[in-house]
Parts: sequence; structure tokens; C-alpha cells
Amino acid sequence: LVEAILVLPRNLFYTTDISVTLWIVNKNKKAQSKKVGDETRQYRDREKEILFMDLRQMGEPFEKKYTQFSDDDIQKVVSTYHQWQTKEIENIPEFCYSASLDEVAKKDFSLVPSKYIEFVNRDENIDFEEKMQTLKSEFADLLKAEAQSKNDLLSVFKELGYEIKL
Repeated sequence: LVEAILVLPRNLFYTTDISVTLWIVNKNKKAQSKKVGDETRQYRDREKEILFMDLRQMGEPFEKKYTQFSDDDIQKVVSTYHQWQTKEIENIPEFCYSASLDEVAKKDFSLVPSKYIEFVNRDENIDFEEKMQTLKSEFADLLKAEAQSKNDLLSVFKELGYEIKL
């Protein structure tokens, strides 16, 4: 019955800050033709498939501490879901994965999306020496700026007649 499982971003709801998982259940995943609004959709047979989507990287800040989907985010999710219903789609790392019932069975029928959606390890291709040199330079700039701000602040207080001695 499970058609799709979507992992939503944190802070999407006022009542909880955790990431919520949305399950879409469908009793009729057979190939069929359906009229939706003004268009007729040709759905494919999805009886032995489940679409997993990880939407945690989507969304934009809302009211300081909440997250909301942009119109583009909503369009991307809806488009991907409807495309999957009508034709096979390409699995996209860190976004979506269409799993067959055989794959789910091999994973002991676990419906945890992270067991299917590929995670991209961005750290394995980082040149450590280059990254450390960049960080060293950025920290040196920050420390220089901090020292300059401190000197400027001490000068202002001195000009006002309230010299601060450290």
C-alpha cells in the first residue's frame, strides 16, 4: 500500500522541530488512465515499487526559526512524484530513490529512506592541506579585523575622555 515516503525538513511545523516523515498510501497502484483536471494521465504499474524522497535540504527560513517550502521546492517535489507515477525516473543522490519490492525485502522490509537514498560524501574529495591553508588565511584575516576593531574602540573611548587601560 505504501506508494511514497517523504522526509520533510526540520522546523516545518509549529508544534515540533523534528524532521517529520510523510507516508503516501495508495490502494490502487496499477497501470491506469485517469482524468486529473483537464488532462488525462497514464499511470504506470507501481504495485511493487516505493518512492523515497529526502526533502531535508529544501526549504527556506520563515519567521526566524521555522522552515517553509518555496514555490520552486513544491514544484520540484510534485513534479518528481507525478513523473514517477507515470514513468520510471532517475534516482538522484540525496533527493529521491525508486525502490523495488525486492530491494525492500532484501533490507528486511525496512522503510527507512536513508537505507535507499544515496548519500554523497563530500568530505572524501577534500584536499586537507589546501583546506587548512584556506582556513588559516581566513582566521588570520578575522584576527586582524578583531585587533583593528579593538584598537578603534579604545581610540573612541580615549577621545571621549574615558580611556580604557588594559
